[in-house]
Amino acid sequence: MSSKLSAEAEEDIIAIAEQGVRMFGAGHARRYHDELFALFDLIVVNPGIAREREEIDPPVRIHPFKAL
Repeated sequence: MSSKLSAEAEEDIIAIAEQGVRMFGAGHARRYHDELFALFDLIVVNPGIAREREEIDPPVRIHPFKAL
């Protein structure tokens, strides 16, 4: 199974990586990026892994990930 990020999501991920490099260094930013994409892969294989949030309209599934 595969997935594709929207252009907006790609821009956000680039901005997060650039901020991570500035704030924490290249090594930390790379680990964060790798772990984020590992989580994306997990969600692709297990799309129902997170609880559906029905209080949000339309309902969505939200999977937490660490902060920078």
